[in-house]
Amino acid sequence: MKKLLLILNCCCFAFLNADPKVEELQNRVVTILPSLEGWCTKEKALALVDLVLEVKPKVCVDIGVFGGGSLFPIASALKVLGKGIVIGIDPWDKVECLKYLDPIADIAHLSWWGNLDMNYVYLSYLSMLKRFGLENYCLTMKTTSEKAITSIETIDILHIDGNHSESGFALDVFLYLPKVRSGGYILLNDSLWQQAQQAVDLLLEACDVVKLIDNGNCIIFQKR
Repeated sequence: MKKLLLILNCCCFAFLNADPKVEELQNRVVTILPSLEGWCTKEKALALVDLVLEVKPKVCVDIGVFGGGSLFPIASALKVLGKGIVIGIDPWDKVECLKYLDPIADIAHLSWWGNLDMNYVYLSYLSMLKRFGLENYCLTMKTTSEKAITSIETIDILHIDGNHSESGFALDVFLYLPKVRSGGYILLNDSLWQQAQQAVDLLLEACDVVKLIDNGNCIIFQKR
C-alpha cells in the first residue's frame, strides 16, 4: 500500500499532442462509449487510444472484456492504424465470475454477478464489433485467462480487468507479465482496490509507472 501511495504522487505523462485525426477518433470513441456495456471511463478510453496510436502495437490483450467498453477504444485505434490485433479474453460465465470471491466479504459482488445475464452481455459485445467494423482487428477468446495463456505469445499492450478477487488480480499478472515484451505496457484497472495491491506490488518489481488514470484507479505501467 505504501508503494501505491507513492505512485499517486507521480506526474502524469501525455502520449500525444493534439492532432485533427486523433481528435476525430477520440471524439468518436467517447461519443459511442456510453452506449456500450461496461465501465470504461472517458479518461481511460482516451488514454487507451493515445497509447495504441503511439505504440502501434502488433498484439494487445484485454483480460475481462465484458461488453467491450475498454476493448472498443483499443480496436478503434488499431482500425485507424490499419494493423494490429486485440485479443479479448473473457469466459462470459457466471461460475468463473464468482470464482475466488469470499461468501461473506464479497456478498454484494456475488449477488450482482449471480443475477447478471452474461449471454446478453456477450451478444452485445459481438454486436458492437460488427456494428463498428472492428471484427478484423479483434480475436475473441471465450475462455478464462488461465486457459488462454497457452495461445498468447508476445504482448505489446496488456489490459488487466478480469476477476477482481486478490487471487484473480495476482494470477493474471503472474501469468501475463512474462508475455509482455520489454518496453511494453500494462494497464491495471481498479488498482486502488485492496484486492489489487498484491498485483500492484508484482508489477512494480518489473515495471515503471507511466501514467495514472481515474485518480490512480487505473495505472499504466511500462515493463523494463
